[in-house]
Amino acid sequence: MKFKILMIFTIVAVMLNGCSIDDGDAPVVNYEVIPVVSVELPQAFTFGQIHTIPVLFDFTNDCQQFAGFEVSSNLNERVITVVASATNRDCEEGLVRTQRDLRFLAASNGTYVFKFFNGLDVNNEATYLEYTIPVEE
Repeated sequence: MKFKILMIFTIVAVMLNGCSIDDGDAPVVNYEVIPVVSVELPQAFTFGQIHTIPVLFDFTNDCQQFAGFEVSSNLNERVITVVASATNRDCEEGLVRTQRDLRFLAASNGTYVFKFFNGLDVNNEATYLEYTIPVEE
């Protein structure tokens, strides 16, 4: 019985002292929303097909990297935001035009409304590039 208790205390001590989640030198990563500059959408989608949508945006420094698209949907409306990861290291400022492709499956009939976040207005309200695209059979 003493051996089991000693083993449990040893394992707990190793777990508590063995690892540190802060090594002091690791960069801190934050996620940022990047405004969309332009989008190339087709005149219509074909039902059941996957479409590639080129999305252009600007990084403002060399610490930013594309992390993905955040897409929220409500029926046939899609709100798309570009997300970038950014580290806290010394960054060199400068615009870098970047393009990534958003893949979209036209899975229902009717029309889709796309809203691409493209910044904040003077009242700090989100503005969007808005497109309405019909779906053809």
